Amino acid sequence: MLKEKLMQNPFTLGIVRKEDFCDREKEINNLLRYGRNGDNVVLFSPRRYGKSSLIAKVFERPDLP
Repeated sequence: MLKEKLMQNPFTLGIVRKEDFCDREKEINNLLRYGRNGDNVVLFSPRRYGKSSLIAKVFERPDLP
């Protein structure tokens, strides 16, 4: 009987930790610009694409309007 080594899932559930967040500076800067201009924004993508983590990163920025 062979025991298979289970691979650990590299993806997390919920908001991504700071060290695991992928580079999304362009998107963060766009959202900050929209906020400064008073624009409404809708983030639309399939589940598990990081929308909530992206918004959390925007709210962490010191230059938030």
